[in-house]
Amino acid sequence: MNHATTYRTTMKRTRPGCVLFLIDRSWSMAEPCGPGTSQTLAEGVAGAVNKLLHELIVRSIADPGEGPRNYYDVGVIGYGQSAYGDDEAVESGFGGVLAGRELVSIAELAANPMRIDQVELTGRHHDGRTVAAPVWVDPEAGFSTPMCGAIELAGSWLSRWVADHPDSFPPIVINITDGIVTDRGSDGSGLSEWARRLRSLGTEDGNVLLFNVFLTAGTARPIFFPSTPSGLPQPAGTDLFETASPLPASMVEVARSAGFPAEPGARGMVFNADLSALVSFLRIGTERLDRFVDAARA
Repeated sequence: MNHATTYRTTMKRTRPGCVLFLIDRSWSMAEPCGPGTSQTLAEGVAGAVNKLLHELIVRSIADPGEGPRNYYDVGVIGYGQSAYGDDEAVESGFGGVLAGRELVSIAELAANPMRIDQVELTGRHHDGRTVAAPVWVDPEAGFSTPMCGAIELAGSWLSRWVADHPDSFPPIVINITDGIVTDRGSDGSGLSEWARRLRSLGTEDGNVLLFNVFLTAGTARPIFFPSTPSGLPQPAGTDLFETASPLPASMVEVARSAGFPAEPGARGMVFNADLSALVSFLRIGTERLDRFVDAARA
């Protein structure tokens, strides 16, 4: 089903947005992020997602005495090894009180981190100071990459969400992976078909946006928002390009203002992403929602 494509609806407590992360837990996510570091890809991704979740909470606070307003519903799906060691498990990625939950409001997220870590600040002027860092998602790494199953589960969750929020900005799904698909979903369909089904869901403001991040532990230059699959390796690069949503015009503006090239036909994708590129992509992918929250405050 094709929906209107304005992608300009503002966030309100009665009309929240939705952000859903799909996190690869395959065996290769246990590899180091890069040369000279012991941090794994899984640890880096969990840290980046937790940080962005915290930023969304902060952005939802208009009155410090009130707490975060319900401008967003958020969720996490982990695919690969589950907390019980199952191969090809696909499940909610939250821990603690929220374990097993699907989409939760930003206010409920803020009230239920599974713990608060103390993270040391880096840089010459910080002198070893630490900051509190809420944690909702722990790093995990397993064996396979059941991406079709993750997208299928995302579609199940979001079909209910869009039915309940027909006037909202459509959900943004950010799929973070470093591997090649190892499954075909419950009915044997491949990645392109499951992605098409997910992207066919939507609200009156537009279809679900599926953005893909392909991680690498190497030093290759990240490719942001490609408008063609030319030069991307097969099958991972071309598959992720073909399944990613085209960037709406409003997000093209955001990408360009952040200094990234975004040509006509640009897809919501970054290839060869290191952790720095991942953080940049996550912020660009949700910044338009942040601007709409600002509009809603006014």
